Amino acid sequence: MIENSNKILTKDYSFKRIIRKILLLVARKTPLLPGEYRVRLVKWGGVNIKDYRKVFIGYDVAFDDLHPELISVGQGTIITEGTKILSHFLDVSYNDYDHQYVGEVRIGANVFIGMNSVIVKPVTIGNGAVIGANSVINKDIPPYTIWGGNPIKFISERNIQIKER
Repeated sequence: MIENSNKILTKDYSFKRIIRKILLLVARKTPLLPGEYRVRLVKWGGVNIKDYRKVFIGYDVAFDDLHPELISVGQGTIITEGTKILSHFLDVSYNDYDHQYVGEVRIGANVFIGMNSVIVKPVTIGNGAVIGANSVINKDIPPYTIWGGNPIKFISERNIQIKER
């Protein structure tokens, strides 16, 4: 049973889901694939990407293939090698493995996610945030801040001068 805000979602084994899984797998496991093509495959795999020409996704970045449509990535974002992004998680208060909860993972614009980071719960990462390498993101990240560690901890504010035109 998969729940979302007290709503049970049915499992989907459609042709569209199979194609999405293949696209996400090819994007993840093809080492010599140019960056723009990797981002296009991820977008075609169901992940919501604002502007695929301004996003970088490194090699071996895994997006949740059960619910890729619940993941959104803002423009100018850099997701480095080995990062894992999940939009579902298991409720451990039950003794069976059928209680999964789903939620949206929102990654803002101009975010940097360090190598081998893992997003394990539905979270929002604010614009301009920086996530250190090997971090486990399990809570919302405010805009223009630096976080890192396992579990993730606040490190500092970013000093960004916004240029006005």
